[in-house]
Amino acid sequence: MKTTRFETFMDAILAIIITVLVLKLPQPDTPTVAAIFHLNIRYVTYFLCFLIIFNTWYNDHLLFQMVEEINNSVVLVYGILIFIISLVPYFATWLSLYPNSIPAETMFGLLFLLTNVLYALSTYLIVRADPYNERLKVINLKDHRRYIPIAIILIGFLFSYTVYPQGIYISCILSTLFWFALACMVKSPIESSERFEALFDAIVAIILTIIVLEITMASGGDWQSLFDLKLEFIAYAISFVVCFNYWNYNNNLFSIVNRIDFKVIWLIGASMFVLSLIPFLSTFVATNFYSFVAQACYGIDFIVVALLSIVTSSALKKVDRGNVALKMALESNLQYISTIVIVCSAMLAGYLFYPPAIIVSCLVSIVVVWAIPKLQRSC
Repeated sequence: MKTTRFETFMDAILAIIITVLVLKLPQPDTPTVAAIFHLNIRYVTYFLCFLIIFNTWYNDHLLFQMVEEINNSVVLVYGILIFIISLVPYFATWLSLYPNSIPAETMFGLLFLLTNVLYALSTYLIVRADPYNERLKVINLKDHRRYIPIAIILIGFLFSYTVYPQGIYISCILSTLFWFALACMVKSPIESSERFEALFDAIVAIILTIIVLEITMASGGDWQSLFDLKLEFIAYAISFVVCFNYWNYNNNLFSIVNRIDFKVIWLIGASMFVLSLIPFLSTFVATNFYSFVAQACYGIDFIVVALLSIVTSSALKKVDRGNVALKMALESNLQYISTIVIVCSAMLAGYLFYPPAIIVSCLVSIVVVWAIPKLQRSC
């Protein structure tokens, strides 16, 4: 069978799993730096899960560039793989609540172990299902590096059950970082950006829709009950505009992009990770609207996305050197720099005078970015 519809289905599921992970992040007890760092293991676990899922997608994307046909055995193994990955949000939350629990460590480790085993098995079945595909012959199933993550996790089990309860958790981090390093070393060419664009669209679309799930339900059926939530709706509206603007910018940009590579994918993947925190930060700001710490976290998120966009622009120009339209579109980083300057200035004003100036500045920076091209043309 052909792979296009299967790839689309898998991408949709992975996009949903990646984005619903943020719904498992608890809000800090108080809007203070200490309260935020008290939840450090929750944030690390979230990042770890995002990384392993995105890395699974990336390796799958590289593989399916070479695949022409698959059979029911491949679909079955991938179905089991998706089921295992879908359990990650639940057991990641359980582990972060009880980091020294052997059962929680075991279940979390089993998910990572089975993910690695099933991915290796699926690759073997794909190669066997299409023996005459010359492009698949570059895959060396006997390459020992492919099985190192499995060995690392097994060693983690040994440590957890003997001397160090968090051995499995540490081994999962190490195995994920190994897969990431391996993906960076491969640097396989990306023939088309369409599948990556589809994943990006799905993730942003889900972020846009789950933000509203974080708004508290009105306590009554009267107007006052709804008006009491005005700050939450303001935060939601600004976050919606922020996410939609980011999607719109990338949509316009990728309409003139001809080539991408692993660096572009991982840089935008990093931006998507930062952007995926918007639902969490929107709630944090809405419930602590006049707190500088809450507002500063939102502003830092916005600044990091702008910084990553600058690096991504440079990577796009390098990988697509002959694209004149792209060079003209990315000739200047003025829009990103102006965003950083506006938000940083607002953070200073927020610290000294009025914290909500920070989230408002994010909205103002979007207006300024849209106005810059028009001002440049008029000059």
